[in-house]
Amino acid sequence: MKQKILLVGANGYIGSQLFKKLKHKFDIYPIDNFFRKTKKQKFVKKKDYRDLKINFLRKFSSCVWLSGHSSVQQSVPDPFGAIDNNLNGLINFKKIFKGRLIYASSGSVYSQITGMCDEDTPIGDPTNIYDFTKVTIDKYFQLTKANCVSLRFGTVIGASDNIRTELLLNNMTLDALKKKKVFLANPNVFRPILFIDDLVNAVEKIISKRNSKQIIYNLCSTNLRMIDYAKVVSKKFNCKIVKLKNTKTYNFKMSNRRFCEEFSFKFTKNINKIIDNLENFYLKRL
Repeated sequence: MKQKILLVGANGYIGSQLFKKLKHKFDIYPIDNFFRKTKKQKFVKKKDYRDLKINFLRKFSSCVWLSGHSSVQQSVPDPFGAIDNNLNGLINFKKIFKGRLIYASSGSVYSQITGMCDEDTPIGDPTNIYDFTKVTIDKYFQLTKANCVSLRFGTVIGASDNIRTELLLNNMTLDALKKKKVFLANPNVFRPILFIDDLVNAVEKIISKRNSKQIIYNLCSTNLRMIDYAKVVSKKFNCKIVKLKNTKTYNFKMSNRRFCEEFSFKFTKNINKIIDNLENFYLKRL
């Protein structure tokens, strides 16, 4: 019998891809409140997680939680909404959900650190409301020893029906195809990325292995400088790199060693493969 999985935030960038890839292996119940103005996927059921009842939730062995404010840009103008969704909502949900909660944290918890970070790296004080919610929820579940798995994502990239085109390689590839240019700021800053197919495969591993050893995993396909990503895109599409004014941003790398060793997992390090994935996706839609 297939495991019954509740997927919260199923209409988003990650959720829509996760459902499509894993629906044949697990019995997934996908819900979303359609808070964001993205294309509505037919398979998603319009439900708010706050309306779910205890008896209904008992049927699910795990919940994959992808709901909430998903970026600094979304959280800063709406700090109370970020607190409500990323902290209060998730904590209140876990109070009534007795299964295992697999939730989206973020590599941005390391935003105040320069260099390589693993799951035991001490986390500094967050400087924006989004980072604050991710640092706080991780610490809360650690202290309460809740039945949770925290996934600290690198910047997610790759094709999805509800792709976020503003994200790093997603954006660079789209600009290369449409404008014949790659725009670049902060060339020497390191940025960990996570191929969306790696993310989906990692979640599959975690669901399948019900008793994972740790409650926190870094998920990161590779760590390169911004200029390195830009050069690969520029070379592939034979277009020039346009330098932009530098901005204040993160500069850290993430170690995926813990996850790789525990799950015998191999992440996609070939940037050209990821760009090919994006190119094929965009060319069907341009």
